[in-house]
Amino acid sequence: MLIAVICIYMGVWACAYYAGQSEGGVRFAGFYAVAVLALPNLFGLAFWLIYQRVDGDGAADLTRMVILVGAGLALVFYPVIYLRTRRGA
Repeated sequence: MLIAVICIYMGVWACAYYAGQSEGGVRFAGFYAVAVLALPNLFGLAFWLIYQRVDGDGAADLTRMVILVGAGLALVFYPVIYLRTRRGA
């Protein structure tokens, strides 16, 4: 679970960094959508595929938790990383 959350955070960082390096608000919105909607689901699916072999009954609940935590991280940290990248910090 921790590895999936770390991978989601690294993907959010990459999206925000790339959007911060380029000009225009369209990239901000597009990468924000990718970071919040696509990345947690993608890494949640990978987590589910691996974890279902360990605990088939509890894998769905834990996967939902991974997706929710990842989406929460993306909602909070994407704008912060984007602003830091834009300012050059």
